[in-house]
Amino acid sequence: MRYEPYQDEYAAVPTMTDEELLEYFLYRILETDEVWGLKDGPQWITRTVGAQTTLPVWPFKRFADEAAVGDWQHLKPGADSMEFFIYRTLNKQAQQGVLIEIMPRTSGAGCLISPQRLLTILEGTMHSGEYTLED
Repeated sequence: MRYEPYQDEYAAVPTMTDEELLEYFLYRILETDEVWGLKDGPQWITRTVGAQTTLPVWPFKRFADEAAVGDWQHLKPGADSMEFFIYRTLNKQAQQGVLIEIMPRTSGAGCLISPQRLLTILEGTMHSGEYTLED
């Protein structure tokens, strides 16, 4: 199993639409069984986008590493297993009203999705063995 993006997909990420980022993220975390965030100590960091608190996440360490610049330069990439992310992290963020921000862009926010919707997509994918964005 590989834990790095292919060069062509890495080059394509900055120009992906929100839907493409979501699809890419889902496909890769299902492949690697891990989700990356930036940590300040043991906790993943959140940030404010507009008036909404978000939890930035990435499918590979490389993307999280590259996001640790500027205000985030003191943060360290950290991964959680897919199971922990689904049943602990997403539930906690839902209770706190925090959106999941998939792969923030240098030019702005990443794909914003509610923890509940992401949980539904991931559970449906794991149970059916097929990936779909349909509700």
